[in-house]
Amino acid sequence: MGNLLAATTVSEAFGTALTQVQTDAMEFIAQGLPIGLAIMGTILAITIGVKAFKRFAK
Repeated sequence: MGNLLAATTVSEAFGTALTQVQTDAMEFIAQGLPIGLAIMGTILAITIGVKAFKRFAK
């Protein structure tokens, strides 16, 4: 009976730990996503601008 209780406790602790890791990962993504999107948008705008300038400068 004691082994079953210990296994259940370990299983619950592992489940709780995985849930916390998932929560932390989602928080990191939520913090970094706006910055990443801004950087990628800037790079895309510069790339399109350079291509347009090259086409019209000929």
